[in-house]
Amino acid sequence: MISEEFTIAQTAVKIISSQNFTQTINIHNDHGSKVYLGGSNVSSTNGFHLDNDTNTIVEIPSDNELYAISATGSGNVHILRPS
Repeated sequence: MISEEFTIAQTAVKIISSQNFTQTINIHNDHGSKVYLGGSNVSSTNGFHLDNDTNTIVEIPSDNELYAISATGSGNVHILRPS
């Protein structure tokens, strides 16, 4: 397994790169406020919101990427994914 930490602010950050297989990703929001997940066009209005101090598991289809953004402030998101 690989664990990573990303700093999330008001610009979309790629947290999962495209692979040629489905990826199961564990995500923990340690930002201090909601973060929003989605494609490269993610925003606080169209993204899947993840409340602070919560976890979720997301399946990323092959040949897709996952981005995160925040509406306010800067903080961290942690992921755990297969190597």
